[in-house]
Parts: sequence; structure tokens; C-alpha cells
Amino acid sequence: MIGHNTDEDCFYGYWVGLSKDCTDCSFTEKSELCYECVDIKDCFDCDFCQECRNCADCEFCFDCIGCNNCLFCVNLRRKEFYIFNEKYSKEEYETKVKEFAKLSFVEMTEEFEKFFIKQPHVFAQQFNNENFVGDHVYNCKNVYGCYDVNELEDCMYATNSLHSKDCADSNFFAWSELLYQCHSGVTLYNSNFCDTCWYSQNLEYCEYVFNSHDCFGCVSLNHAQFCILNKQYSESEYKKLIEEIKKEMKNSGEYGKMFDSQYLEYLAVV
Repeated sequence: MIGHNTDEDCFYGYWVGLSKDCTDCSFTEKSELCYECVDIKDCFDCDFCQECRNCADCEFCFDCIGCNNCLFCVNLRRKEFYIFNEKYSKEEYETKVKEFAKLSFVEMTEEFEKFFIKQPHVFAQQFNNENFVGDHVYNCKNVYGCYDVNELEDCMYATNSLHSKDCADSNFFAWSELLYQCHSGVTLYNSNFCDTCWYSQNLEYCEYVFNSHDCFGCVSLNHAQFCILNKQYSESEYKKLIEEIKKEMKNSGEYGKMFDSQYLEYLAVV
């Protein structure tokens, strides 16, 4: 969703990018002065809003696009001075807003929820996709079971990821290809069962490995190659040992499982 996470004066956020002065927000992009918002983009001075884009001065709104000065609204497009999806003059709107401001937060939330549950909702938040199953899917092709993703192709069971292809059962990856059961892979290629590995390729069962290639069961390495359990080998030795290790792991049923108990014991002492 977010290419460069440059934020300013933001607090307690999750997956927030290119935003300023936002607090307690999640999945928020290119927004400013927002509070308690989820899945918003290009919004200004919005509170308690969700699934909104290009909105300003809105509160308790859901799935609104291009709206200004709206309160307790759902599914609106390019509207201004609306309350409960009804149009008001500017003066009427400001008077009504002052009246609702006397309610407690709990009371305002209850008012919105009573209105919200009576409104229709789209089956998924999505845009410009071909052959997809999921939610919050944008600019993707051939993705299945994916959520909060952007520009993926031929991927399945992925979350919080972007600009990648041919990945499965992975999350928080970007600019990557051919990943399986990986977490936090950035510019990672042809790797399996890895956690927080960036700018690398041909890794398996690795954690915190960067700028490396052809490593197996390694932890906290940088600019490494042909390593097994953090020990350096020649290319020919590495390939021979990897073949033997994988054969033994497959015979025992260990290969294909994410970080088995023996590997976790190794992580504790490295």
C-alpha cells in the first residue's frame, strides 16, 4: 500500500505512510490531522473514519470518497454538509454538529452504529484488479486469499504486501518474488521459511539475513554466501551439504515446517 513510510509527528500508528500529525490510526496513507481512523487515504482533519478517501473535516464516516464536512455518513461520494446521509445547509449543519458535540463519545458511537448497520456495504474494498479473492486489494492480478495488498501478481494467502509476484503463505513483503512462508521480505527472491530477510536470494530457514545469497539456517548475517548455520562453505561444499540436509529433513518430515523446535534452540544460542 505504501511505498515510502515517511511520516511526521504521528503517534501510535500501524501501517501509516506519508502522513503528518495522525494519532491512533491504522492503514493510513497521505493524510494529515486524523485521529482514530482506519483504511484512509488523502484525508485531512478526519476522526473515527474508515474506508475513506479524499475527505476533509469528517467524523464517524464509512466508505466516503471526496466528501467534506460530513458526520455519521456511509457510502457517500463527493458530498458536503451531510449528517446521516441527509443534506443540510452550512448553517444548519454547523448547528446540528454543535448539538451532537454535547453527546459523550459512547453515545456518538452508538448513534453511528445504529445507522451503520442499516446501510448496504460492498463485498470488498478493491480497485483495478483482475481475478482476485480478498479484501483491500488494489492493482492486482490472479491473487487468492489476499488482504491489504497492492500490485501483486500470481500470489495467494498474503497480507500487508506490495509490488511482488509468485508468493504464497507470506506477509509484509515488498518487491519480492518466489517466496513461500516468509515474513518481512524486502527485495527477496526465491526464499522459503524466512523472517526479516532483505535484499537477498536463495535463502531457507533464515532470520535477519541481509544482502546475502545461498544461505540455510542462518541468523544475523550481512553480505554472506554459501553459509549453513552461519558457517561458511565453498559453493561446491554448500550444494552437496544442502542436498544431504534437505533429504534427511524430508525423510523425517521436518522440511517444509516453519522454524521447528531444534532450529529455535539454535536461534537461542547464536
